[in-house]
Amino acid sequence: MTEQPLFNSFQEFIHKNHLIERGEKILVSVSGGIDSMSLLDLMLELKKRLKLDIAVAHFNHQLRGTESDADEAFVRNTAKESGLECYVECADTMTASEVEKLSIQEIARNLRYAFLAKLRRSLGYQKIATAHNADDNAETIIMNLLRGSGVHGLTGIPIFRSDRLIIRPLLFATREEISQYASSNKITYREDSSNLKSDYTRNFIRHKLIPLIKENINPNLTAALRKTSELFCGIEEYIGIECSKVLDYVLGSRTKDEIVINLPHLQEQPVFIQEHILLHLGKEFSKSEIDFNTVKTMMNISGAETGSSCSISGETVLYKDRDRLIFMGKLSAKDFSYPIYTNMRYEFETLIFESSAVEKAELPSNPNIEFVDADTLGNRFELRTWLAGDWFIPFGMSDSKKVSDFLIDKKIPLFKKHNIPILVSDENIVWICGIRLDDRFKITPNTKKILKLEFIPQIRASK
Repeated sequence: MTEQPLFNSFQEFIHKNHLIERGEKILVSVSGGIDSMSLLDLMLELKKRLKLDIAVAHFNHQLRGTESDADEAFVRNTAKESGLECYVECADTMTASEVEKLSIQEIARNLRYAFLAKLRRSLGYQKIATAHNADDNAETIIMNLLRGSGVHGLTGIPIFRSDRLIIRPLLFATREEISQYASSNKITYREDSSNLKSDYTRNFIRHKLIPLIKENINPNLTAALRKTSELFCGIEEYIGIECSKVLDYVLGSRTKDEIVINLPHLQEQPVFIQEHILLHLGKEFSKSEIDFNTVKTMMNISGAETGSSCSISGETVLYKDRDRLIFMGKLSAKDFSYPIYTNMRYEFETLIFESSAVEKAELPSNPNIEFVDADTLGNRFELRTWLAGDWFIPFGMSDSKKVSDFLIDKKIPLFKKHNIPILVSDENIVWICGIRLDDRFKITPNTKKILKLEFIPQIRASK
């Protein structure tokens, strides 16, 4: 190694931020470009001094045909020459982007990080090292600022992601410093032709916007934005501490299927605390990044009428139910029709339903339990999705009402309506399960036979 200054700074940065400890197993993400190849070279030197166990991970996104395959071959050969294990995964990123309805950049990042996380867990590595640098951080901050991402976006790229065990030991170095290091140490690398184009947002910021700012406003833009990043990291840390003090008070419940927020308790907090809590919980539940515009939309939902909802990210929605805000997966809309018999229990894909004869009806506290006059029922029964034109007589009323109008009046979110089971007997609606009984089947003083009805929804989110 002929270029010591960058390595010394590399060591100091790692020590200052407690990124790597002696003897650790580190997975190095290597694309084949100048940044990751320089990182690998630095890690090989650090390996000797800290007795590290390192391996190479490469993801072939198959976006540039033979060029992508040549990158893979180059990384494999470099790892072999360095005596390192090399792990590779390939994916048709373009097709995945179309299927998931995400941008190429977003799906590529998701696929790559999912591969790295899976590899780290399966092989027992303690951390993943990526080659993000100071210029990457500056571009991220500008991009987030222009998108209106709020405090979190202005923190830039984190040095250490504790939730994913990702470290960025080159985040202190500029692209120019890395280029000088690669040149001095004769490091070979692959040039990604897509990095030279300006049709992606980041590349436009890199090749067009930042040079103009450096030329006309601040030649030390990268350093200035690094200080901005540090400042906003401190601000976000403070907000996080304040949010943690009230989170248990604001949370109604939290399961793998949904997160429920006590809306009155949330609205007691300062607006910026409300926003941060929604951002934090939305990211936690959707397992994806959320921009500040989405946070503003969530704030609007919190002040809207019951039944209002918005899409958060991918298949996650937030909807308002009276004094609650609920994060949940979008329920897949799939027609169903299940023929059933009374006094039996059924377990279907989306619900569990059972009925049984009882001696007396009790006032149920659970809306998913109902009691009906068995003698008013017909001979054939089915559970099905509601259909256009369906009508019933809501309990307590004498006039009929369309089911679709009734669900609108009840402010049932659109994404939930199609999954509500309807109990039908001889073509007559008996019960909109969990919501309202038909008045024609209610218990009266003349009732002789009572049938207890119960259903348990099975959460099924879209894939």
